[in-house]
Amino acid sequence: MTIRRRTVPMLSTAFTLMTLLWVQPLHAATPNTIVTIGFDDGYADQYQTLTMLSDHSMNATFFVNTGFIGDDGRLTWPEVNDLYVAGNEIGGHTLHHANVKILLLGPATTEICDDRQNLINNITSDPPITPVSFAYPFGSFDALAKQVVASCGYTSGRGVSGVNDRKVFGETVPPLDPYATRTPPNPKQGTTLATIEGYVTAAELNGGGWVQLVFHHVCDGCDAYSITHDNLSAFLDWLSIEVAQGRITVQTTAQVMASA
Repeated sequence: MTIRRRTVPMLSTAFTLMTLLWVQPLHAATPNTIVTIGFDDGYADQYQTLTMLSDHSMNATFFVNTGFIGDDGRLTWPEVNDLYVAGNEIGGHTLHHANVKILLLGPATTEICDDRQNLINNITSDPPITPVSFAYPFGSFDALAKQVVASCGYTSGRGVSGVNDRKVFGETVPPLDPYATRTPPNPKQGTTLATIEGYVTAAELNGGGWVQLVFHHVCDGCDAYSITHDNLSAFLDWLSIEVAQGRITVQTTAQVMASA
């Protein structure tokens, strides 16, 4: 009896390569690194970022002390409204930049909850604003402070440390503790542009994560915690390239927490 062997035709090299490329995409669908641009304290010189952010198709999160709104050197309510209408997030930071860690329950509640209510009462929008993000002044908090932040209606509380570029390169998404989210060191007057960019690239090279950058003054040497207009603009230019190349996304605090 003759046994006839069944032969399988060889696939062409081109077809095989096309198949491999189809089943194994070259790039991930979404970047693993998220950057949030944050500004604390509601200083008047932050208003210039309205145009800068818009020109780069980005939004930031502004944590303001409503007890100081309209004071000399601080944002006014119309300016806060402008920032919000442009798509930026406005978050709470206590009425008077209070160290809530050392306050008793009553004063802590006043500082945090009344500050949030001021945002609701004074920011004109339809539908009304619902502030969900809070930043602890001085990055100082304890269990009681976190409890008050949650009870006032916030879904997150941000510190000012915890990302050290040695073991922690970015906050996790979702955060390990939504009421104690971590950041790299706050940029200061002497912090180089390369250092700030390095906070982002360190996360990119170590599995990604959430990089919350905390700025204060935007000026030429007016304060220890400041960045110049030119350096901030150059940083936003660099971020735009990172976004265009699919390495990062830029989101507000509320956007990150909502997706988490």
